[in-house]
Amino acid sequence: MQCKSCNTELPKKAKVCPRCGALVDDRATANLKILAIVGIVIAMLGSMLPFVQNTGTVSDAYSFMNIDISALWYIYLLLLVGSILLVVAKREKLSIITTSLSGILFIVSFVAVKFRGYTGRNKYSVYSLTDLLSNGNGEDKFVVGCGLFVIIIGIAIAIAGCFIDIMKYFKKDLAVDKRFLSNSINRSIWTKIYYHRGFYVMFLPVFIMVILFFYWPMLGCRFAFTKYVIRAPYYVGLYHFNRMFTNDIYFWRSFRNTLVLSLTKLILNTGMAVIISLLLNEIVNLGFKKTVQTIIYLPHFMSWVVVASVFKMILDPNASGVVNSILLKANIISEPIYFLGETKYWRSMFYIMNIWKDTGWGTILFLATLSGISPDLYEAAQIDGANRWNRLIHITLPALANTIITVFILNLAKVMNLFESVFVTMNDAVVAVSDVLQTYIYAKTFGSGNSDYGYSTAVGLFKSFVGMILVFGCNWASKKVRGRGIV
Repeated sequence: MQCKSCNTELPKKAKVCPRCGALVDDRATANLKILAIVGIVIAMLGSMLPFVQNTGTVSDAYSFMNIDISALWYIYLLLLVGSILLVVAKREKLSIITTSLSGILFIVSFVAVKFRGYTGRNKYSVYSLTDLLSNGNGEDKFVVGCGLFVIIIGIAIAIAGCFIDIMKYFKKDLAVDKRFLSNSINRSIWTKIYYHRGFYVMFLPVFIMVILFFYWPMLGCRFAFTKYVIRAPYYVGLYHFNRMFTNDIYFWRSFRNTLVLSLTKLILNTGMAVIISLLLNEIVNLGFKKTVQTIIYLPHFMSWVVVASVFKMILDPNASGVVNSILLKANIISEPIYFLGETKYWRSMFYIMNIWKDTGWGTILFLATLSGISPDLYEAAQIDGANRWNRLIHITLPALANTIITVFILNLAKVMNLFESVFVTMNDAVVAVSDVLQTYIYAKTFGSGNSDYGYSTAVGLFKSFVGMILVFGCNWASKKVRGRGIV
């Protein structure tokens, strides 16, 4: 094994190159840095959770978001963002300092600064920590909330992740040959930025756009913990989440529909893409093969609005509907069926539309894999007496297995992002089987005159959290299957 930095032959089980000091296997360090970043993110989320909670009224809570000096919360978040940047820039010592400062700021804010409580329209009252904890009894008793413990755990994990990394033995002085310190692996991040400054200048407009349109809107997740009033949203703690998990049967219905529709669609689309790829691979005439490929690719480029309109005309329950006309003439049915307006038919039609639209595009990866299989394997199997079915079972499918698993894993991370295909085909008659999380959020936000933006933000935050868990789970599975992750 050779060093990636200076190509020196390394001793067996070496962790550090004896010549240039480069780390041979950086997986341990990377894991520690990920641990530090996870801790910082936990500390950020903890600042939105209740520090003081009323045991009788869920919405009566106080946290960093409604302290009397709100600037302290923003400074706390900026310190944690700085900690993440320092960890990424391999400045773990400085990251410990900024993380510790955020912890000190949290303690000062929790103990010394008063909390602001909402008492009426644009009216607020100010309470100290001792006043709240000593106020009331029975159901009106105030107790320390979960936010306090979440922040402590997050800061502890963040500091531990950086501290353990710093204390690793390969961070010590190894008497490295100075001639090799100019190597790109050993350069500081600022040296690399200056060296590639032209590229960074070109990247700057894109970076600004990403910050403004992708990361800046993420700050809106704080509204999930507030009663949203346009002029002055006020903090209600975990009230929306408590309502979502305990009192909203429609939320759980939409969550169940999201999983059922997405997972079934994923399995059917992947399965049909494999079958069509195998059929296309058997076509000998190249011109005919390309023509068929083009025909099955075309639906992918059509808008879902167009697809829904086409299928509504085909499945129309009136005389103009092609499917109903055929079934009536064949005496299979006695009266027209409203396929998109009855709960027992809607899901089947939804799956058919998705297969028709997306399966052709999904065959591209499988056809690429099939074209890479060596013809010698088929020739050897044919000489040994294997028929076409045996060659498919013992050569083609094993060669496709890794690609099938990879595609399935990559698409599994997107199962919560189901909206447009459902939105353009659903109606009030089938809402019980078609309402998914994104359409539920849309209806809660824009479908009524009394919109509850705080509650719909809480539902969206929960959906994003589930999506994040799926992404990390799929990333882990991808590493196990193909040796590298998706993020």
